[in-house]
Amino acid sequence: MKLYKKILNQSWAQNAVSMLAASYLRFVRLTGRWDVRGWENIQSSIDANRPMIICFWHSRLIANAFAWKSDKPLHQLSTPHRDGKIAAGAYNRLGIKTIWGSTSKGGSSAIRGILKVLKTGGVVSITPDGPRGPRQRMQSSAIDIARMSGAVLVPVSNSMRPAKMLSTWDRMLVPLPFARGVFEMGQPIEVPRGATAEQLEEIRIKMETELNQMTARLDDETGITTPEPAPLDTGDKGVSK
Repeated sequence: MKLYKKILNQSWAQNAVSMLAASYLRFVRLTGRWDVRGWENIQSSIDANRPMIICFWHSRLIANAFAWKSDKPLHQLSTPHRDGKIAAGAYNRLGIKTIWGSTSKGGSSAIRGILKVLKTGGVVSITPDGPRGPRQRMQSSAIDIARMSGAVLVPVSNSMRPAKMLSTWDRMLVPLPFARGVFEMGQPIEVPRGATAEQLEEIRIKMETELNQMTARLDDETGITTPEPAPLDTGDKGVSK
């Protein structure tokens, strides 16, 4: 194991890095200009105390905390490995609460944590192509949880410039200081409790299409080249961040 990985496995190092990351994100948020569109789609569910699952691609994870405008806490699913702990520590400092676990591997504890929040009318954010991909392909876990809980699904995306697109599996977009960013919250999507397999697949395709179209539209506005979704036959999987 490389030395830096050994160091980052220590809790004190994770705490230090997460504190630096949170400071950087605060600086980026303070120096940038952020246009939030469609907030009424989220506010209406908050006002009705309706449980809600916010869905966005893993690549657009970093900046989403900038767009949360409610005093109602936002809960974010995070994997409990080293990188997940560092990211969660940074977002905790920005007011985002953490639900530990992964819906793709040993996900029962994560699903229980999500359902506990949604049962009280809470809000949970999930990256439905995470934690390992395939990139920009909607997995079924968020839809299944919405069906069980009665929560609505809300597609969300963002784009900004200047930004750095990493060569990770998801093509993570990192906002840079003095950026101009746009966020869009789509229309809530209902998942009937008694939905058939065919209806669930229709919802999955609808969410995937909406997220990809929304992301491409915002990237076009900011001048970012949108990554292509992963080919379905290869999965294009990689190590999660």
